Amino acid sequence: MKKHMIMVLAGIGIAAGAAALWFLSRPERLGNINHSFSAAESVTDRSTISFSAREGDRIRFYFSSNVEKGDLEIVLYDSEGNQVEELDQAKELVTYLTMRYDDTYTLAAEYLNFAGNFKVDVSRAD
Repeated sequence: MKKHMIMVLAGIGIAAGAAALWFLSRPERLGNINHSFSAAESVTDRSTISFSAREGDRIRFYFSSNVEKGDLEIVLYDSEGNQVEELDQAKELVTYLTMRYDDTYTLAAEYLNFAGNFKVDVSRAD
């Protein structure tokens, strides 16, 4: 009985340690944009998220979309409004950027007469 209890407690300890390690080492989520519009309500708008990054930070961008109508552009800007990067048009895309300088960046989803759905997740890769 005592051996059985020790085995159960050891299993619980290992599981708790693994969960804590995963929680502490997962990528820091910086923000997301997630929208869906029907063809009956096509929309023109701009959604943004901002995040701070330091020179050398590696940032992960996950993008997925289903464009039924209209145009969708996903663009990263620096704090002065200069375009840093435009994400390629794709149904699904994962890309990484290494930031060239310390700044507050803004990721903008710009859509014109848009119907469909899209999602963008931004996280620190390191």
